[in-house]
Amino acid sequence: MFMLLVFAASCSDGGSADHSGKSPDGTGASGNSQTKNTSMRTAGQEKALEATTGVASTTKSTDSSMSARVSAAGSTEGPFVASPEMSGGSGSAADTLLAVRYGTHEDYERVVLDLGTGSDAASALPAWSLMSPTGDGLLRVKLTSVSATRVSDGKFGDVLLKNFHVVRGPDGGMFVDIFASKAFTYRVIELENPARLAVDFKTSDMPLGMPLPVEGGKTILTEPRSGARLSTPVTVSGYSRNFEAANTITLTDSKGKEIAHKTVQSNDWSATWGYFEATLDLPSFSGKGTLRVGTQSARDGTFEGVEIPVRGS
Repeated sequence: MFMLLVFAASCSDGGSADHSGKSPDGTGASGNSQTKNTSMRTAGQEKALEATTGVASTTKSTDSSMSARVSAAGSTEGPFVASPEMSGGSGSAADTLLAVRYGTHEDYERVVLDLGTGSDAASALPAWSLMSPTGDGLLRVKLTSVSATRVSDGKFGDVLLKNFHVVRGPDGGMFVDIFASKAFTYRVIELENPARLAVDFKTSDMPLGMPLPVEGGKTILTEPRSGARLSTPVTVSGYSRNFEAANTITLTDSKGKEIAHKTVQSNDWSATWGYFEATLDLPSFSGKGTLRVGTQSARDGTFEGVEIPVRGS
């Protein structure tokens, strides 16, 4: 028998979550722990606190009973790694992302994805996969069976983790992008009854190897990154919540001359962030340039979006 790690949450800006700072009542469940790569699946009977949807719920874990449970769990939590890919879960046991919760611990930060079937908590975790490119400050969790979400984005703390966005995937399902301000290592813990996927983040000594995705207005550009050297064809991708899902992509040279232009729609904008991707065939291009991705303001026609410096090949 082992004690289960319990994540307590309180709401950061409104809602009906418990603000006592104490861990929820719960009991450890007997069973066998099963480790996949560095993720841990646990069948438990502990009750998770409700988190208000629409925001990232926040708590600082200071309760002594929680510390005891963390110590009792011991090595079953697994090591922190910098693996580019990971996966787990099985089937399509959940179709809704109910909430995203955030907590700070003594030497790491935790994000928990609460998963459900409709409005009810799911009992088992669906299939999930994770990507965290080497040297990047981005961690992406894909949930192929999830088609609805009650939360679209939110901010975390001001130390390591910055914010998150929930995006409708290009091939179905949804993914959650988590942005960090520094390089990190992580570990994944699978929890069931109710179904939750917890990701713990710890600051790494390594520097970031590439600029973070850029956000402007209601557009986030994930590729290319600031300062990238472009060659034809170039793929431009990201996600947005622009009006009627419209995204205009424009590339200009150092003199401001437009050398590429394309309009593409994202696959959502009303329910959550919608993914977009476009391929540009570039003419001969050298030196500095500017890539702009966004839309025109419905109010005054001004540009709203992302602008990054790039270079020709």
